[in-house]
Amino acid sequence: MSKKKAIRRFDLSKPFNPEDIKGLTENELNQLAEDIRANIISNCAKNGGHLASSLGVVELTIALHHYFDLPKDKVIFDVGHQCYAHKILSGRSLENLRQENGVSGFQRRSESEFDPYEAGHSSTSIGAAMGFATARDLNKENYNVIAVIGDSSLANGVAYEALNNLGTFEHKVILIINDNNRSIGKSVGHSSNMWEKFRLGKGYLKRKERYRRVMKKTKFGRGIYKVTSAIKNFFKYLFIRKNTFYNMGLYYISHIDGHDIKALEKAFKYAVNAPSSVVIHVSTIKGKGYELAEKDNIGDWHGVNPFDIKTGEPLKKLDPNYISWSEVYANLVDTYMQKDEKMVVINPATVIGSHLCHVFDQYPERTFDVGISEEHAAIFASGMAVNGLHPYVSAYSTFLQRAYDEMSHDIARMDTNVTLLVDRVGLPGSDGETHEGIFDVAYLNTIPNIAICMAKDQQEASELFSFSSSYEHPLAIRYPRGKTLRQEEKEPASIKLGEWRLENKGDDTVIITYGPVTNEVVERFNKHTVVNALFQKPIDVELLKTLLSKKRIVIYDIYGTEEGFASIVKEELNKLSYKGLVKSLCVPSSFIKHGNIDSQIKSLNISLEDLQNLL
Repeated sequence: MSKKKAIRRFDLSKPFNPEDIKGLTENELNQLAEDIRANIISNCAKNGGHLASSLGVVELTIALHHYFDLPKDKVIFDVGHQCYAHKILSGRSLENLRQENGVSGFQRRSESEFDPYEAGHSSTSIGAAMGFATARDLNKENYNVIAVIGDSSLANGVAYEALNNLGTFEHKVILIINDNNRSIGKSVGHSSNMWEKFRLGKGYLKRKERYRRVMKKTKFGRGIYKVTSAIKNFFKYLFIRKNTFYNMGLYYISHIDGHDIKALEKAFKYAVNAPSSVVIHVSTIKGKGYELAEKDNIGDWHGVNPFDIKTGEPLKKLDPNYISWSEVYANLVDTYMQKDEKMVVINPATVIGSHLCHVFDQYPERTFDVGISEEHAAIFASGMAVNGLHPYVSAYSTFLQRAYDEMSHDIARMDTNVTLLVDRVGLPGSDGETHEGIFDVAYLNTIPNIAICMAKDQQEASELFSFSSSYEHPLAIRYPRGKTLRQEEKEPASIKLGEWRLENKGDDTVIITYGPVTNEVVERFNKHTVVNALFQKPIDVELLKTLLSKKRIVIYDIYGTEEGFASIVKEELNKLSYKGLVKSLCVPSSFIKHGNIDSQIKSLNISLEDLQNLL
């Protein structure tokens, strides 16, 4: 009796050779999927990262690498955090994922020729793929362009704008929708899939084109062609329900199991045969291969910090004496929602990250998760504000910049009472250059009517929130990703618009700073005068006038660039004809590579030691 041949295992502690995938059998490809999943889970458990998203697309990624000719053919993952398996298959290690000396958590062109484009903010892949396809055809080159869009990316207006153009677009793109129940509704059914397989078969397409050419030669033939086409379309639509993609004139392949490599490659074959752009609707299970992530219906396993694989518990417990800034403001939202029935909350798909789940559960009629639609969130908020409600828009700084036009045109221009809760300002940490929160003061400063502020501790956060509850104009409250010391709740003190606070009376050297770092500055530089700029716009001109006799003013900002708060202060000092020395130490206006925030502060030369050297 012959022994069953053992299936090859893959040692992914060493870089995978991309060429090896072409010679693998179906069983070996399935085994590779298991080994890749184990590698992703292991490295996310150690380093943190976007776990569930990458687990869901393992077979899809393997099928792409096995069927297409990468990197000649171009694959764009959108959102880019789905790309962990892609990184492994293109010869990169996840050993130091998102660490200073490791690979990015997103596709990155400088990392590998297998990364043709970078999608960090989502919904850009279709437009980018169309750009690739146009360049390919104009350059008379020959390769496939594939966009893999999922994790709600299709819900953004940018994606719909591209889709609207794709239907009449003359340059072929293959669009794969990774549907994990968070991006598109139910598939249109097996009958539709069978029809598409038939009409995209190579033989059918050749016969269809030959028939069309012959019949179009004569008037009689054109009449026959018109009748037969009408009959064909009658039976086609008898069995197929119309959907958005059909209405856009796109070939559409649905009901593909995203975990069946063989079925995926069959769909790819039909797509390659098609004469124009094709949409492949793939169903996947987010978090597949890790039970806790598979059962997660909330999103706790979408992005994770280091955790114990067996229990799922985080490796680093939060010190009970500290609380995250997101929780501070989420708790304040909860408190004021109880007091004010006119208060509503809008969030673009970051409810979990901003710790607002309990608020959304408790006030379902006054809370709105609009998905990855920051532009819509801003307009939606403005519409409610002009009708007597008080909207709070909670969004990460890096995503809020997508709504610049709407914040200007719809919120600020009409001077509506919309409060922006700007989460995760400052350096990007392990997410890297696509997720920087350092530009918001600079771009918000260009918009009239918007005030900008940031608290140094939990008590100031409470005071700013109390101020916001009765403020009748646009306001941006900023806060970083880290944690702050818990403080006993006190009645919030009254705050005036533009208020600064003199934290330390010292010598003729003044340090103007703001945010949580203020506490460290006061402690370390207690011989100098330290000012806490509670508002970054407008600034406290009256307090600034009291500093004009000082010999030196240093503006210290680790939460924004020189073009932001520092430039505002320098401009005002110039207006006041300040005669002393003005210096600033801010985050450089650049795109900052992923890594530890403390390491980023040191490498950018904006640490307290660097401030000491500047004084």
